Amino acid sequence: MTKKLTFFTFALITFSMNGFSEEIQEIIVLEKKLSSLNEWSNNQSISSIDEDELVELDAQHPKQIFRRSPGVWISRGSGQEHLTAIRSPVLTGPGACGSFLLLEDGIPIRPTGFCNVNGLFETFFEIASGAETINGPASARYGANAMHGVINILSKPINSENSIYTNIGPNNYRNFKISTGNQEDWRFDGFFANNDGFRDESGYDQQKIKFQSNFDFGTWNASLKATLTNLNQETAGYINGLNTYKDKDFSKRNFNTDAYRDANSQRLTLRLAKEEDKVINSITPYIRHNDMKFFQHFLPGTPLEENNHSSVGAIFQRIADYGSFNLITGFQIDLAKVELTETQENELTTSSAFNNATRPKGKHYDYEVDSLVYAFFAGVENFSIGDNLNFFADTRAELIEYDYSNNMVSGNTREDGSKCGFGGCYYNRPSDRTDDFNEISARAGITTTFEEINYFAQISLGFRPPQINEAYRLQKKQNVTDLDSETLTMIEFGTKYALDSINGSVSFYQSKKRNSIFRDSENFIQDNGKTDHEGVELSLVIYLNPSNTVSTNITYGDHRYDFETDTSMREKIRVNNQIDTSPKIMANLLWNIDLNEDSSLVFEIEHMDSYFTDAANLHEYEGHTLYHTRLNRNFSESLKGYLRIDNLFDKEYAERADYNAFGGDRYFPGLPREVYIGLEYTF
Repeated sequence: MTKKLTFFTFALITFSMNGFSEEIQEIIVLEKKLSSLNEWSNNQSISSIDEDELVELDAQHPKQIFRRSPGVWISRGSGQEHLTAIRSPVLTGPGACGSFLLLEDGIPIRPTGFCNVNGLFETFFEIASGAETINGPASARYGANAMHGVINILSKPINSENSIYTNIGPNNYRNFKISTGNQEDWRFDGFFANNDGFRDESGYDQQKIKFQSNFDFGTWNASLKATLTNLNQETAGYINGLNTYKDKDFSKRNFNTDAYRDANSQRLTLRLAKEEDKVINSITPYIRHNDMKFFQHFLPGTPLEENNHSSVGAIFQRIADYGSFNLITGFQIDLAKVELTETQENELTTSSAFNNATRPKGKHYDYEVDSLVYAFFAGVENFSIGDNLNFFADTRAELIEYDYSNNMVSGNTREDGSKCGFGGCYYNRPSDRTDDFNEISARAGITTTFEEINYFAQISLGFRPPQINEAYRLQKKQNVTDLDSETLTMIEFGTKYALDSINGSVSFYQSKKRNSIFRDSENFIQDNGKTDHEGVELSLVIYLNPSNTVSTNITYGDHRYDFETDTSMREKIRVNNQIDTSPKIMANLLWNIDLNEDSSLVFEIEHMDSYFTDAANLHEYEGHTLYHTRLNRNFSESLKGYLRIDNLFDKEYAERADYNAFGGDRYFPGLPREVYIGLEYTF
């Protein structure tokens, strides 16, 4: 499949380059309107990081980008691994990633129901024109999984300057970027990186390439994009022991030297658009494929998981300007085939008698799922209901179907059908079945339209269906899951302001999540969890003088359980307990100083509040404050140099802390002080 997609990509690019016309600028304008979250004009919870800031950041990991977005925490794991939080705790579990929708140019990078907790490494954030987020439910426009929020990575425009870039740093880190084209109808972006890792026997090699072409297709403007990514990573897991992250030597140790993750993805999109009589029509077909295998070092027996998917789909959209309001209507169809196997190579002999007996050598799972999604959506924007007061609303109806096929003996047996001791094997395979989820999501609000200070209020409903791994990757005696979709209802109000020397926004939100999915004390996957979320997000830019700018974002969040249960990890969830891994305060401050016409200096402060590491609120991580700096130097109009120092004062900290009843306190240790040097040449 990968070879076929690659061939198809190059064939289409060759064809498109021969169809060049002089209407490229119109294509670029239409592409921006249809690709960017900012074009969802009445959404008040969008934050953006522009191309200049992304270039200066030269992020090795998405955490470095999104710490500058209010309400967002991308928690760094090993190498390129990460977990996501948007107006939420850091969510874990086989389907938790389904609470966040990841887009590239407005197109989901994966099909509904088959999320990847580390999904941002499949995007091209290293060479991009912007990184956008929507905080809170956006299912009314973007559908399933846009429950807690959306992240969208925008491709670099075809008319961008040509450039080459290289960066070197500690642990043999080096990257090479190239972005080149004729600035009219085609572009090639390439990113290649190597990092040996600061922990023993860890690191990664990564490659990403993107082809873009603009051309005419009959009366339609066409934009073709093909993205291919590859990651080969040697993984380091948690370190165990209270405050062990403060021991520099111990932090560098890797107790999972056989762990690895190999992943590749291919995506091809063709956006056809035309604008006539204040109406934009677009058709966007897409093809996606990915393969991934990783050694599950965190499980007894360390089985190997191999998964892949192939999917096709299309989004049809119409934007009509009626003068007093805009009307958006559309339809989406998505078809996918997902395959997953899990295999334990050796007999388990080093764990407890129960684990040794119930986690057998051989294949644990082997299944396929065909998914089908139909969705209809409509929205009204900029509808005037009075002087300087507009109304907006969106709704979406979505039908999701999973057709599951088990390729092994059903039940909690060994691969050959024989039974394990202690009442059966740990892994359970349900019989073939079909599941349907029919969902309605909506959003409505009002906003003022004054020049300097505006106010808004909105209510939104988002959802995520059970992910495929939650529905069919069962354990112990659970033979069937009859799970409902998780839902999140949020009320939000706030203000946005743009004055002479200051601009920014303040948002207040409160939300309730229902049918939250978790594993109970019997290791059954249940869907009767309830959680409450509320918070405040502040974004502020102050222009002190022509040479000094200070910008900050501050997030306050209070995330609590609203139900009681005991979990599979022996945790006791009680009403009003704070949800683990949810710091109340996160903050980021930047001070930009223009030293002269050719040089600038940036100081950055990153703050993470303390948080509980277990559901019972008995264990805690103390939090941290980090300092970073960057010097930019223009040697000529074409040549620029960068010097960046992360963790300036070499602070010992944890990227993420956790408590496990079986292993105690555990941490992903934070990176020590690191110095990077980069050069960029434009032509």
